[in-house]
Amino acid sequence: MAASNPNKAISRRYFHEIMNQANEATAHELLAPDFVFTLPTHPEPFVGPDSFIGLVKMLHDAFPDFYIDPQDMVASGDWVATRWLGGGTHTGGPLLTVKGNVEASGNFFQIDGMTWHTIKDGKITESIGHEDTLGLMLQLEVIPSPPAAAAETTAAQNEALVKRYFQDIMSEGKLEVIEEILAPDFAFIIPTQPEPIASYEAFRGFVQYLRNAFPDIKFTSLRQIAEGNKVASRWSIEGTHKGEFLGAPATGNHIKDFGIDIFTIRHGKIVSVHVNENDFGLMQQLGAIPA
Repeated sequence: MAASNPNKAISRRYFHEIMNQANEATAHELLAPDFVFTLPTHPEPFVGPDSFIGLVKMLHDAFPDFYIDPQDMVASGDWVATRWLGGGTHTGGPLLTVKGNVEASGNFFQIDGMTWHTIKDGKITESIGHEDTLGLMLQLEVIPSPPAAAAETTAAQNEALVKRYFQDIMSEGKLEVIEEILAPDFAFIIPTQPEPIASYEAFRGFVQYLRNAFPDIKFTSLRQIAEGNKVASRWSIEGTHKGEFLGAPATGNHIKDFGIDIFTIRHGKIVSVHVNENDFGLMQQLGAIPA
């Protein structure tokens, strides 16, 4: 296992304590006196902790629920690169931009961004930010959005698609249905798999692996809601452990587990499924972890 890079902890504090909490003491602790922050949409850099914390406070004044959540970090030597999601609701003061002030609209926004930190002797000397400014301006309605297209599918149609996913594919193992209801660029994301499953072939393999481990597996949707092109489903599974699963050899145990999926649907097909389940409890039922 690779050694942990201590600079990641500094970057995490930058996001959680400076960006999210506007903590001046942390800003002076972590940012070097000659710290420089640059953003492509601002022609002049912000230099020093006081200048930067002024920018952060402006963001919190404009968006009282402002947040930035780090998603991925890559670190080596003096550098840490972070991918994040950030957002907030514009219910406060104006957002100051190079094109003038943007007055509060009450709109919520969420965008992707990336930050590149240079860290020397425990201090951040440089922060280079890149963000989806176009998405921000569209969501705040500073830039007019193109005319909205009519909804491709209704909420009821999306829910029906998800029910087919659980019944036909996951419970009955009808692999021919995969290409019928999943998009070619479909992605299946679950914590027990190190990488997203992102092809028809890979997903067929996952379903076969699951059903080899639990030949009688049955998924039951307990709750389901739909909004826009999203469907959320809370489900349960039951089955008998008759094959290897996540390193646990067959036990013959009857298992029951619960989870929540969020589906994204486009052009009448499922394009992504984000899964989270009680994997710890499942492994206990398989005897891989002491109860």
